[in-house]
Amino acid sequence: MIEDFLRAVLGMPPGISRINKDLVVMRQLTRPIADQIIPWEQEKELELMSLKMEIKSQKRGMDKIILGSIQSIYFEPMVTFAYRDYVKGVREALLYCRTRNIEFVFRIKKKDVDVFMNGTQVAIMDQQGVMHGVKSRSALGSVRPYSTDLLSVIVLDREAGHLFNPLRPHSDVQRAFFLMTGLKDEEERIFLALGLYELITRMLVNKKKK
Repeated sequence: MIEDFLRAVLGMPPGISRINKDLVVMRQLTRPIADQIIPWEQEKELELMSLKMEIKSQKRGMDKIILGSIQSIYFEPMVTFAYRDYVKGVREALLYCRTRNIEFVFRIKKKDVDVFMNGTQVAIMDQQGVMHGVKSRSALGSVRPYSTDLLSVIVLDREAGHLFNPLRPHSDVQRAFFLMTGLKDEEERIFLALGLYELITRMLVNKKKK
């Protein structure tokens, strides 16, 4: 509680212990939905994910954690997530996402984003939104504007598919993704990490403005 007060007053970013504690809480809060998430085994099933989100917030100390889920076009949960802002008006946040088999953690900082998958840091996203491998330092992918309604998802230097802009008007069964090519396992994980980060953060930023 004291750390939360000092952080709010002084604009201090959270320490590792705070992040780890919040991850424990996020896992607990999202577990009920995580137990209901439907699995998918082929990359084409990504196209079953819709833009429909269920979002609510829960107060934790001086802050709140936003909880949500992304449903399929058949209204089944495919992803659960939790999000926490740390410093008001400053880019310091934590985003936790869970599919049936993969856990993503995005540690959002002022200049970049650390990307973790199943407990291991695998990438860093720079200020231009380009994701780089931690070990290779090579570009893994990015999300770029394509049109008013679509965003291009680039994976390993090729356009792998599109993300429908969640800020545009759409029906409850509007698909979130459209794939333009088959994806190998690594490519699918990159696509999913980029797509979920872009989709959720865009929706949450828009929600704050309202």
